[in-house]
Amino acid sequence: MAYLLIKKHFDMAKYIYTNKRFAFVIMLLSISAIVFWSGSRYPSLDEKAIMGGSATLEDPLSFEATLQAQPGDELLTRVLYSTINWVETNFEGMAFGLIVGACLLTLISMVPARGHGNGHINSLIGVFIGTPLGVCVNCSAPVAKGMHDGGARLETTLATMLSSPTLNVIVLSMLFSIFPLYIVMIKLVLTLVYIMLFIPWLSNWVFRKERAQSYDDSRCQITPAPIGPDSECWSMAIANASRTLLGNLFYIGARTVPLMFVAGLLGAIVANTLPLSALTDTEPNILSVALVACVGILLPVPVAFDVVIVAVLISAGAPMVYSMTLLFTLGIFSVYPFFIIWNSISPKVAIILMLTLTIMGVIGGAVAEEIHKAEVREMLEYLDQEYS
Repeated sequence: MAYLLIKKHFDMAKYIYTNKRFAFVIMLLSISAIVFWSGSRYPSLDEKAIMGGSATLEDPLSFEATLQAQPGDELLTRVLYSTINWVETNFEGMAFGLIVGACLLTLISMVPARGHGNGHINSLIGVFIGTPLGVCVNCSAPVAKGMHDGGARLETTLATMLSSPTLNVIVLSMLFSIFPLYIVMIKLVLTLVYIMLFIPWLSNWVFRKERAQSYDDSRCQITPAPIGPDSECWSMAIANASRTLLGNLFYIGARTVPLMFVAGLLGAIVANTLPLSALTDTEPNILSVALVACVGILLPVPVAFDVVIVAVLISAGAPMVYSMTLLFTLGIFSVYPFFIIWNSISPKVAIILMLTLTIMGVIGGAVAEEIHKAEVREMLEYLDQEYS
């Protein structure tokens, strides 16, 4: 048994090493990642990390705004401006997500073994793929689309999409530098529990049909990419792989880009109709907290937007239950991946992900509120003792 397992992995490694088409796609993916990370994503995140909670938001959905609405502008104008600013803000990340999605769709379809039999291990694989991507959940949605249609395991697909905007090293450093430790720990614990424990559990017990389909290598959404003979020259391998890549890029783009504009429009409507700044004057109750969680889970915000907006809200005196709820729900999901999952995997998976993440956000907010109240009581008791 051990011999067969070792032989299987050895044969796969040999196949990957000798497959010129596979090597070309890996090289293209690596170059794209290096260019995006070094030229755009990480410099931008570094800048936001340096600014911390003092970063300014020029638009309800974006850090920077080419078109800035004025206080007297009508709702339609503000929604239109926010939609355009959102598309512009997410353009580079979305382009990178489409390229990565096409590359992963091509690569996964070339590999005989596309995951592990253990759902927890598949989730861990997704975390290792998603964490360094450094893109928001909107830009990681095309990546998840490519992975799923290429035959990746359900847990790996979902874990990749959710870990990219939440477990990025710079976003984590921003969390630790801006917020009290208990707020950071609540967010991280909830995120890790959901990705590493809840997703495998849901896949095993609730998403059984969808999980079975992703574990059946014969039920890929596209025709597996041809392997190519060992004797194939590099020029022919690059030409053949490029044709496959372009076809996969068109396949993903046609199914995700139109939904991007719809998601941006819906997000702009919500953000301009229910501004988050109003939370500082709203007394918390179960309905208002649930509404805040729903708004947070649907808004298609850019990466690190949750950290900055929550830091601003806390500084402005917003109730902790609202702030913590938004810190968890903003960024981890949105209406855009909801559409992608609905169309690519199933409506049931999209709805349950949205509902469970919303509920976890409310729970996180309630826990943070209780800890905050306990800290305030301790501070008041200490002051009473000092001046009594």
